[in-house]
Amino acid sequence: MKALHRSIFLKELKETFPQLRGAINAQHGLLHLEVHVFADFVQHAIAHGDKETARLGLMIGERYCSAGNAEMSNAICVSFVEHLDLQKAPWAWDLLGSSLKHAYLQCIEIGSAKPLPYLSAADRRK
Repeated sequence: MKALHRSIFLKELKETFPQLRGAINAQHGLLHLEVHVFADFVQHAIAHGDKETARLGLMIGERYCSAGNAEMSNAICVSFVEHLDLQKAPWAWDLLGSSLKHAYLQCIEIGSAKPLPYLSAADRRK
């Protein structure tokens, strides 16, 4: 299977969330800024309890984290995962796929994300 890349990501993102088209296009083709627009959108859904939008966004994030090319996977980890605040949303943690969970736990380990109060020490070592 060929690794997923930026153009596929943007097409899927704009088809799934057409309301992001203008904000993504305004990032002048800079992948990390485009992914950050996506992160802000998903974070807004999490903060407002919009579980369906969050679920769809996190599914897209998981797909490009796990099956994206190196550039795409890195952008998801750096400009998406690091910007998610799941402190008060254990339901959102449960929606993360294994690649996003692993990336989030790495962010906690290096100090770029706060430990989640609802995860046990054993959960954090997985």
